[in-house]
Amino acid sequence: MEVIQIKIDIGILPQSYVSDEPESGGYFPFAIDGEKSYLYDISFANQKDEKEVEDFVAKWMQSLDKFPIYIFFECFDFHQKEIEEECKSKSIEYTEFKWGESDFLIKVKVKNIDQFNIVFPYVYANGSMNNFACLSLEEDVFTIGIRDFKSIWGENEMIETPIIKLNENSSVFWVNYDGDSMVVISKDKRYSLLSLVIKTLPKETHYTVIEFGE
Repeated sequence: MEVIQIKIDIGILPQSYVSDEPESGGYFPFAIDGEKSYLYDISFANQKDEKEVEDFVAKWMQSLDKFPIYIFFECFDFHQKEIEEECKSKSIEYTEFKWGESDFLIKVKVKNIDQFNIVFPYVYANGSMNNFACLSLEEDVFTIGIRDFKSIWGENEMIETPIIKLNENSSVFWVNYDGDSMVVISKDKRYSLLSLVIKTLPKETHYTVIEFGE
């Protein structure tokens, strides 16, 4: 069987990119409680194939082996029944939350790589449509609440938003805008250096280290 070698760019995301408040079109369009100690961007933009990305992320999660993985994502209502049926047929734990007029948020607990492979295509597809899509290793860090949110026009308003609470060893992975990358947000010292993150990548990954300007 041919081994698919995905090409990625990986780099440290400067803290200067990060706003202290949720920001539409910024880093990040959701609330984060707790220090964002380590930030990395894993980009697929130069060679983005949906199936290759899904395969890469699945192999990465299998390599990390930090199950259960908690997944929280925004989804259009026309996917709702399909996702519910998939979860029920595979005994995957999930909870749904109404979100806006025609969307919903779903929180899923996957206990193994087989369950992850069922759910992640929905997660990446919705993240690629700029819906909120995020996963957390080993712990449920996701809630919903009201926060001061900066709009794309620079105005602030109090709105309901997903909230991530970073604990001592939390690591979460956010599907970035258009699915062009995944951003790692971590407080876990095991990921305190870029070289440590690179060591966790699947063996067949071809990577280029990039630098972000301040």
